[in-house]
Amino acid sequence: MSKKRFWWSVAAVWIVMMVTDWFFHGVWMQSWYQQTAQFWRPQDEMRKMMWWMWFGQAVWSWAFVWIYSHGINKDNQWAQAFRYAIAILLVSKVPQNMEMWAVVPYPGELVARWLMIAIVQAFIAAFVMTWTFKPMEMWSGSGAAK
Repeated sequence: MSKKRFWWSVAAVWIVMMVTDWFFHGVWMQSWYQQTAQFWRPQDEMRKMMWWMWFGQAVWSWAFVWIYSHGINKDNQWAQAFRYAIAILLVSKVPQNMEMWAVVPYPGELVARWLMIAIVQAFIAAFVMTWTFKPMEMWSGSGAAK
């Protein structure tokens, strides 16, 4: 496995997560967050802590690519990306959203929207990761370790 390819994939997934987080949470969900302001830190405080979210997304992106890189095979790479996105959703995002809804009195529609966001992000991240990781090149010999 190419370390360069691995780190490009981690960076690509991190960028996907940051851009989609900005769009979904910063634009699409903005009115929902204003309606549920009692659950959130004040904006200034959130801005000061933003690096925690960036770091958390970087860790998630690394783990996302690392797990994939240790489990891929010579099957159709796009079908594999699709299955991988579903697996990640079922292992992390679905249980996380269910637990959040059970523990914190968030409105059900808010939690449902978070789950929709997670689904979109998982599929985009999986396909971008597969595109940057290029597993078929690894096996064809044209993508020798760099």
